[in-house]
Amino acid sequence: MSKPQIVEILEGSFNALADETYRRVWGTPGYDEQHMDPADLRATLEANLRAIVACLPAQAPLPEDAVTAAHRIGRSRALQGVGIDAVMSSWSTAERVLVDALLGHADLLPAAQLRAWVARLSAIIERLTRESVEEYRLTQHEVTAHYDRVSADLVAMLLGERPAETGEIRRSARTAGVDPDVPYLAMVVSATAAAAPADTRAQRHVLAALSHQMAGRVILGVTDGYPLLLIPTTEDPAGLICALEEALRPARAPVPMLVAVAEAAVELPLAGESCRAARDAVEVGRRLGWQERVVRAQDVAAETLLIRNPPVADALLRRIAALLDRPELLETLRVYLSCGLSARETARILYVHANTVPYRLRVIERLLGCSLSDVRQLSDAILALRWLDLIDSPHVAATFPSGSGKSSQS
Repeated sequence: MSKPQIVEILEGSFNALADETYRRVWGTPGYDEQHMDPADLRATLEANLRAIVACLPAQAPLPEDAVTAAHRIGRSRALQGVGIDAVMSSWSTAERVLVDALLGHADLLPAAQLRAWVARLSAIIERLTRESVEEYRLTQHEVTAHYDRVSADLVAMLLGERPAETGEIRRSARTAGVDPDVPYLAMVVSATAAAAPADTRAQRHVLAALSHQMAGRVILGVTDGYPLLLIPTTEDPAGLICALEEALRPARAPVPMLVAVAEAAVELPLAGESCRAARDAVEVGRRLGWQERVVRAQDVAAETLLIRNPPVADALLRRIAALLDRPELLETLRVYLSCGLSARETARILYVHANTVPYRLRVIERLLGCSLSDVRQLSDAILALRWLDLIDSPHVAATFPSGSGKSSQS
């Protein structure tokens, strides 16, 4: 039987070969839902088996696309946290499955030809394994080692109080090996545990989730102790955010975490404000006790303004100071505002008599010295209550134990 005929037979059984390889690999340490999507492994297996079989008849060097695919596997598995031994084992498993398939047609091949094909298959797998392992180690060093000096300087430049000149940022970016003209989406990652190892695991998980949508090298940095990621993308940021939301589901994430994202992807010289917006957004999320979610900077714009302007926020809080020692009035005001100014609905939610809410509202107006029908006063009250949420959160209490929830410590 000719070589093309054997290849044709193997190609006709790709689904079965991929299924068998998947069955042997999935569920081994590292190849599980905590680290990756099973569909990712299934798609990778089938594509690689096709590439390997296509290379069997030829003695020429492996095609560049096969080597590139091996690099992609090594990089993805490193970002996903799959052990290097597991990566090497998965390649060996694919080799055994293909050898078994060849042996299944041993009666159609001369012994010498069968030995040659098995030797060729072994050489191909050995080369692809080596390429995957080298890329894995390079990626692991990139991600787990401390941020290199050039990238750290670039992030510091973007976050600096004095905006760096565009030319300076471009030169620093090229020195760091990144393209300053690609749009970058700023993200800040925070694990709920707030411990450095947890933040590192969270960062690795986010990078793994987005690895197939990146348009270049990620810029890694730190802001206020949180990992900062600048993700190069030519895609609509909505696609990245959808991938993030899926990755942050409790069944997928290795630790509970928040990821704050800027409003839009921008070119690197304009990314400073995006980085600050993402940093402030993650701080809002932590103060409010959020977890396992993506926080969009545009969705917490009001809270960000309060955090950035404590004196203004304090002035707003003083306007409702007379209510701070009356928790029943504060709760009534909160529910009344959230119910669209419906006294009836407020009474229902609070389980109080229908006449109680109008009475409390009159007391609130008297203590505040204003009418709740005044839109400006209502806006001030809403912002003041939000600021109270931000400064009375457990996160703030743990960070500023002496503040007793007072904004002067924020």
